[in-house]
Amino acid sequence: MTFAQKLLMIIGIIFTSVGAFILALTLGLNLLLHDGALFMILPIAFLAIGLGFIIGVLISVRKKSNIRKRGTRYPAKIYGYVKNTSYMINGSYPMNTVVHYFDNYHIEREAILPTSFCQGTSPYPLGMTIDIFEYQGKYEYDPSSVRYEILPGEQELMDNKPVDPSQLHMIAVTCPNCGASYKKAAGYAEKCPYCGSYQNT
Repeated sequence: MTFAQKLLMIIGIIFTSVGAFILALTLGLNLLLHDGALFMILPIAFLAIGLGFIIGVLISVRKKSNIRKRGTRYPAKIYGYVKNTSYMINGSYPMNTVVHYFDNYHIEREAILPTSFCQGTSPYPLGMTIDIFEYQGKYEYDPSSVRYEILPGEQELMDNKPVDPSQLHMIAVTCPNCGASYKKAAGYAEKCPYCGSYQNT
C-alpha cells in the first residue's frame, strides 16, 4: 500500500468506528426513549463515508495486485523523471519515473511509473534496474526491486538517440484525464497535448 492508501484506510477506519459507536449509542437510546429514529441518520452517514473510503482503497489495492499477478514481468532501466501535473503536494508537482525496457520481442519500450516522490528525494536513482509488470496496457512496479544490474542491451536502453520514424507504429488514443483524442507512438509514454498528463500504451 502506498502512503496515500494507508492514510485513506486510516480515515475510513476512524469514520467507520465513530459511526458504529454512535449507531450503537443511538440504538440503545432509541430502545430506552422510543423516539430517537431521526438520530440514526448521523451515525449511518459516518458508516457510509468510512466504508466508502475503505472500499475505495481495497479496490485500488486489488487492481494493483491483479497487474502484478497476471502481468508480464520485465526488468527495466530507470531512465528519467517527469512531473505529474495533475495535482500538487506542498506547492510543487510530484515526480514520476520514466523507465525503458525490452518487451518479449526485444523491442525497446517506455513506460511512466506513478512513483509520486518529491523532487530531490528520489528512491529510484537513474541507471538502476527495477522490475515492472505490464497487463493489458497497465503498468505496476515493485518498489523493493530497485537494484544495480547490468541488462543485455543496456546501452541501447540508456542512450538518448532519436528513434527512427520508420520503426514507430502510430495509434489513436484517448486521454483518460481530459477525453481528448490524439495520435502517439505505440510502446512509448507521451504527454497529452491538451491537458499535460502522461499516458502509457
